[in-house]
Amino acid sequence: MKKSEEGYTLLFVLVTLTVLSVLAIATIGVSLQSTRLTEIRGTNIEVDTATQNQLDQAIAALQQLVAKTSQENPTSSSKELFADIPNEIVLPLKTSAPLVDVQLNEAASNVRVKAFDLTAHVEETKGDQPTVKKTYTQRVYLSAIPSFLYYTLGSDNQVILNGAPRIEGNVFSREALKVTATPNFIYNGQTGHYTDKLAHPYIDGQVRVFQPQTQPLLTCTDFLPCDATVFDPTTKTDLVSTKDTLIPFDFEFALNDFLTIPSNTPLASVPTYLKSQSIEKSVLTGPFLNELSTKKQIIIPAPTEQNTVTITDDIVKESLEPLIIDGNLTISSLNPITQPLEIKRPIVVLGDLLIRGNVSFATTIFSTGSSRLDDANIQGITSSTNQNTLILLSKGTLTINRVNKFSTPKTDAPDMNAFLYSDSPTLNRIYSVGSTMNLQGGVFTKGQLEVNAYRGTLDLPEERYPADVTALTTLMNTKKSADAAQSRLRLKYDASVLKNPTSMLPLSRAVKMYVETPKRTTP
Repeated sequence: MKKSEEGYTLLFVLVTLTVLSVLAIATIGVSLQSTRLTEIRGTNIEVDTATQNQLDQAIAALQQLVAKTSQENPTSSSKELFADIPNEIVLPLKTSAPLVDVQLNEAASNVRVKAFDLTAHVEETKGDQPTVKKTYTQRVYLSAIPSFLYYTLGSDNQVILNGAPRIEGNVFSREALKVTATPNFIYNGQTGHYTDKLAHPYIDGQVRVFQPQTQPLLTCTDFLPCDATVFDPTTKTDLVSTKDTLIPFDFEFALNDFLTIPSNTPLASVPTYLKSQSIEKSVLTGPFLNELSTKKQIIIPAPTEQNTVTITDDIVKESLEPLIIDGNLTISSLNPITQPLEIKRPIVVLGDLLIRGNVSFATTIFSTGSSRLDDANIQGITSSTNQNTLILLSKGTLTINRVNKFSTPKTDAPDMNAFLYSDSPTLNRIYSVGSTMNLQGGVFTKGQLEVNAYRGTLDLPEERYPADVTALTTLMNTKKSADAAQSRLRLKYDASVLKNPTSMLPLSRAVKMYVETPKRTTP
């Protein structure tokens, strides 16, 4: 019996040792497998990082190329980069990031925007591990469209909001945005002031201020505290500090490109240079523009017309070649609003520009002097394929006069569809107090831009117009409103401008880069 028990004990010990050995071997196997998986996972991460680093190198190299077009003394331009993409863009990128394949995406590009697909592929094998392969693709856009075309309102200096405009879209101000409750106005030759602290600027969008976050983004009078509460509470206004500075627009570079003349031609020399070229010239015998060709053409005013050409008829022969006015231009329409004068030809005015009456545009106009919109009702032209609008670029000041004083439009339809730019460093002002303005598009100036806007209803027959500034101020206090729908100045962004024929969009010397998030194309 004792021997039997000893046998059972020995058998139990042997079985236990066997089980423990099996468990030990299994544990060692699991540990080895876990270690191997950890090593493979580490290799995966290393290859993943290496692949994205290759793309980062290419992006950094591309950023250096772009910076040459936007620095204070640019050594390159969008025109140079886009004219020879293989040597100006692709080759430098392949030199800086040799493992990245660079391809121009023709389908996603046009004359103003170039799209590039960057592809990085890295693979690595360690010991007996399986080969790890990673491929990432990243889309990059280089745009030569001026930055100001993306804003409803802006200044390369400072935007000043006096009163309560209604703005739908983004606003840019290089200096801190100034906000007051006091719109200025001029009535019967007298300057007036009026304050309403209950009416706040309505901005449905972002206010982007190129200031460090440590610096104030707002400066206020009339409002305390000076923070986001100065904006109309019925919509969300994002006041943000942006490091993404708006690149100053080079008017002369854009004009010379528009005229297809050397980029370095000084503005003062443009008329002389054009006259020295084999461009068709026409000297008028009277005030009105008549015979036109579809070729590039210089129109010289009649000697008796004080250096001014007048357009009163449609210009509907579409052509990409600009009509060049060697003097001042007046576009004057007596047409009804239901049948406005139509202008479809690009125009360069080597002087001052005046637009008045009901006119519809599908073009870009450059003016080397000042520009005035005198009670102009400006509309875009809708074709079967797209909606075109007016882009007006003025070297001098921009003046907008509205004579619909003491009345309120019976419709919400805009009375101006246009993007207006002034390259003048002086202060530009917009007044919508007694009169109204409803613009769909944008207004941008190189100098300060002051907006003066009243919120309220001022509907009066002519015989009841206020006698003087004091009487008008009293009336404004009586008719004031805090409702944004009663704003007498309305500005709304129109994204369709970017759908204008791209060759008609002004060319920015500086290139702006937009980078999409990398996408992995293989596991």
